[in-house]
Formats: sequence, structure tokens, C-alpha cells
Amino acid sequence: MDELDDTLGLEGAARMMRLGLEAMKDLVDKGEVPAVRLNQKHTVMLREDLIDFLRSEGRRQAAERKKSAIGNQPAANAPVATTAKRKGKARRISPPDLRAYEQADHQS
Repeated sequence: MDELDDTLGLEGAARMMRLGLEAMKDLVDKGEVPAVRLNQKHTVMLREDLIDFLRSEGRRQAAERKKSAIGNQPAANAPVATTAKRKGKARRISPPDLRAYEQADHQS
């Protein structure tokens, strides 16, 4: 690899990161990706810094996913549900009117 392969402009960095140019500019503007602004038209980044960003961001996102997945799992000692819970609002069922049967029993 020669020296030019070690550095990338905004367009090359965006291609490498599979981002649009504006998204790449935002990462640079927010300071999330180290870059050197040589002048108003030229911004240069080290390929190594982009790779480091991808590694650290990938690990951060993986940790968030893992934390989220753990939060959604029942505890190891939690009782196992034997019936499926219904989603939505519980239906209220009125008991049947049994007065007609009670009167029939008293008349016999």
C-alpha cells in the first residue's frame, strides 16, 4: 500500500463506510471520525481511523443489542408460564342470568 492508500478524502471515506457524502460530512462535523481539514474543499482522513471507528461503533452497538436482549429475557429462576397471555384489552364477560333456574327449582 502506498501513502495515498493510507488517506481518504470525504468521497473515498464515504464509499469505504458505505455512506452518503452528507452522512460522512456529519460524522466529521460531529467529531465522531477524526479528520484534517486542509482547506474549505479538502478534508483528509486516515483509513486506520475509519477502521477504528467501525470497530468501536460496532462493539458499542453490539453491547446495546445484547443489553436490550438480556432485558427482554425472563430471569433464569422465573416461573414458566403455562398459558399464553392474550394481547390487548381483557374482555369482561357477564355471568349468565340464573334467576330463571332458581325459580324453577323452588317451584318443584
